Amino acid sequence: MRKQGIFFFSLFLFCCQIVGWTNSINLFNNSDNRLQAVILSADGKVLSEIVLNPRDAMTWSDSSDDFGLETNQSSGNVSYTVNWYCMAGQLFGTCDNVMPGSVVLSMSCQGDQQCPDNPVDESINITPSQ
Repeated sequence: MRKQGIFFFSLFLFCCQIVGWTNSINLFNNSDNRLQAVILSADGKVLSEIVLNPRDAMTWSDSSDDFGLETNQSSGNVSYTVNWYCMAGQLFGTCDNVMPGSVVLSMSCQGDQQCPDNPVDESINITPSQ
């Protein structure tokens, strides 16, 4: 049943590419961890930060005004970098040279692909009551 769901999701993403969403990328967190995807431009500028639950997916577009339209071919080839982070801040994986219209799977990126068992948010200071 799970493989069937992944197949239909993959088919959906493939169809999205055919429609011409060339200025977008499809993010799929196929890990068992909640992850944050940070999308960077080719020059390293942070374009977006998105949190995805395990087995969750979404399509990101670089411009909400142009969503669904083809990009200007005169602008040349555009590529992105997607860094996946654990919720505690550790780098989970990195996918370089992601082309518009691509599907980015968190488990297919380079990196440790592991998150700590018990992530601790160090920004919260909890002191026991006396």
